[in-house]
Amino acid sequence: MNLINKGKLDFSQLESITKKPKLFTKDKINFWQDPYISEHILYAHLDDESDEGSRKYETIIKSVLWLSEYMDLPQGACLLDLGCGPGLYSEHFHGQGFKVTGIDFSQSSIDYAKEEAKASQYDIEYICQNYLEMDYQNEFDVVTLIYGDLCVLSHQERDLLLKKVFKALKPGGYMIFDLFTKQYFKKGHENQTWYLSQEEGFWKEEEHLLLHEHIKYKKEKVRLEKYTLIMSDGEMQSYHIWKHYFSLKRAKEMLNHHQFNLKDFWSDLCGKPYEIESHWIGMIAQKPL
Repeated sequence: MNLINKGKLDFSQLESITKKPKLFTKDKINFWQDPYISEHILYAHLDDESDEGSRKYETIIKSVLWLSEYMDLPQGACLLDLGCGPGLYSEHFHGQGFKVTGIDFSQSSIDYAKEEAKASQYDIEYICQNYLEMDYQNEFDVVTLIYGDLCVLSHQERDLLLKKVFKALKPGGYMIFDLFTKQYFKKGHENQTWYLSQEEGFWKEEEHLLLHEHIKYKKEKVRLEKYTLIMSDGEMQSYHIWKHYFSLKRAKEMLNHHQFNLKDFWSDLCGKPYEIESHWIGMIAQKPL
């Protein structure tokens, strides 16, 4: 979309970006596969001063140790790490004796993970793929979806993924995941902000105007972070990041619908007892024997 028409600013086009998008609107460009953006996603994953891309290193280690002890599986148990990013969880699960496969849609993150595994002589298989397209059957003892991966999918995509996870697990296998709660968004009010990015912004290297909107879909229990870039030549591109939040009741209903047995739940994936005011629900579900 271009805001300049016959040499003039087209205000009708500009007005269109302020309208509330239809639920789960798709981007025209998949930012996970954009070479520039995926590099910055990788930087966010590796930034241990922030929780923007991944949880901090100390939390990751604590979580892996807690979960490994909790499951108490034999050495060589097969683990599938969905949305593995640069392999931060995968490496530590490997260190606990799991045979790990990691899948992520970002080529930059997968390339980094492969280089790290090679340098450390870790026998981890990394695959660059949309995990909605995976096709495994009774192959894994554990499947992980950590840091809210289930929450950024549409209802249809989430149902599809849960069916594929169920199929990929061996009977008795575990699914480990965490979900946003409403409390996660307690300070997030609907708003619009903008700023001029003059060099090497997150979304583009070139100078651009960035409009950021936080939009609520209260009935559907969904929040949207919408980022719209306006370039100097009038070209415009929007990116939509959807976040679906859950109550404990709805999370249990989701698992029941997909035939999983709920084994346990906490306020995180480090074993902190569940509290109603928690920003997260960490859960372990099990495929029936």
